[in-house]
Amino acid sequence: MQLKEAREAKGWTLERLAAESGVHKSTVSRLERGETQPMHGTAHALERALGLKRGALVFTSSRSRAVA
Repeated sequence: MQLKEAREAKGWTLERLAAESGVHKSTVSRLERGETQPMHGTAHALERALGLKRGALVFTSSRSRAVA
């Protein structure tokens, strides 16, 4: 499941997810846009805040989504 999809399914804003997970809002935004990959602890904090199992979130880079 993509991070933005999981966040929106809960009806949460970026600010709410940042507050619940302890991950800075700008980091959450960059992760959703595929601009960066999370450290293990960051991914786990986001999954825990969203009530997801470990490894449930899939993070893709914007490069892998770009159309050539």
